[in-house]
Amino acid sequence: MTDLESSGRRSHEAAGFSTLAMIVSLALLGFLLSPILGSVMSAQRGFVANRQKARAASSVRYAHLALTRLMRIAGSSPVGSPIQAIDPDPLAVGAFNNIRLRADYNPPDGDVDDPGEDLEFYLRGDTMFVRPGGAEEEPYIIGVDSLSFEYFDRDGAVITDPDRVLTRAISAQVMIRARGESTGDATERMLVGHVRLRNGR
Repeated sequence: MTDLESSGRRSHEAAGFSTLAMIVSLALLGFLLSPILGSVMSAQRGFVANRQKARAASSVRYAHLALTRLMRIAGSSPVGSPIQAIDPDPLAVGAFNNIRLRADYNPPDGDVDDPGEDLEFYLRGDTMFVRPGGAEEEPYIIGVDSLSFEYFDRDGAVITDPDRVLTRAISAQVMIRARGESTGDATERMLVGHVRLRNGR
């Protein structure tokens, strides 16, 4: 073997990795990167879950704020017209999970025919609907899982008779639960609030 051939062979042997060395290197690299990849995927799942929680909580707050505000003014009539403020079961389902609220304020003119003065709220599926005074229903908020009301008399006792709600209820508890968008273990958010009714004034 000449010096030139010997030099070429040594140069070729030192020029790169063998196939086995490359496989071992890639395996080690994968082993080292797998915890980082797991952390990134976990952070992504956490971000999606937190976004769903925030949306669910926002839905609950919005629906609860609107309902409690309307319940507080139900029955108001600056011109003194008699108004049936609250119908606790307008759908006649035998449960306090729907409500009709009436008030004369927009403007106060002795009737409840103006926008926002006669509103019915109820759930179907995961959507809360509103029906303004005999008109077509409209989706009010999507993602609400349950809606319920509890009414109390002056002594703090729970009222179960719908007819007594109209005359004896001075306060109500509004419970709304909303779900996140995940189809697996859905994120739930519930808001419970107490409302003073005009019957107690």
